[in-house]
Amino acid sequence: MFEEKTQTSSPNEENSEIKYLRKQENLCQQLRKVNDILNSNISISLLNLISENKLKKNFKHLLKKQKNIIFNLKQIPKISVGDFIYRITYYSKIEDSTLISGLILLDRYCKKQKILLTIFNVHRLISISIIVAIKLLEDKYFTNKYYSKICGIDLSLLNQLEYEFICGLNFNLYIEKNFYYKYQNLLLSNKDDSN
Repeated sequence: MFEEKTQTSSPNEENSEIKYLRKQENLCQQLRKVNDILNSNISISLLNLISENKLKKNFKHLLKKQKNIIFNLKQIPKISVGDFIYRITYYSKIEDSTLISGLILLDRYCKKQKILLTIFNVHRLISISIIVAIKLLEDKYFTNKYYSKICGIDLSLLNQLEYEFICGLNFNLYIEKNFYYKYQNLLLSNKDDSN
């Protein structure tokens, strides 16, 4: 009684769909490349900063002063800084802008609290700064329980670290547009060199 109509598409419609899918795939590949460059540049920048901190004249004195801060680990983590950043960004599915903003907050926190970035505190500081940036900028984000699994930090400690971080910034999480673009340009400056 009722005829079932099947939709057939013309060859031109199929070609345009294929072109669209290829365009999307190319865009995804470009975004992945930019993300890889960004992750690499951030980890290199952080490691350079850690090395520079070691060369400071009063490094040992400053290190003793911050020995008992909550962000310090007793042992150096087995995961590299670059792999750790990649892990957080991969499982959080965040935008590059959020990652850059997290780095800005990290830098701001360290300057405000006079904390030297070391191999003992960099993992926790990175994780908390990125989590705070995610909650600040992303429309959708996961629970702290999920982030605690990604970062390998106990949930209650992660909550405590987040509170300490935000209070240490005096709840000043606003990032000016010009300041953001300055960081973005610095972190993506090697983009053209790699092509």
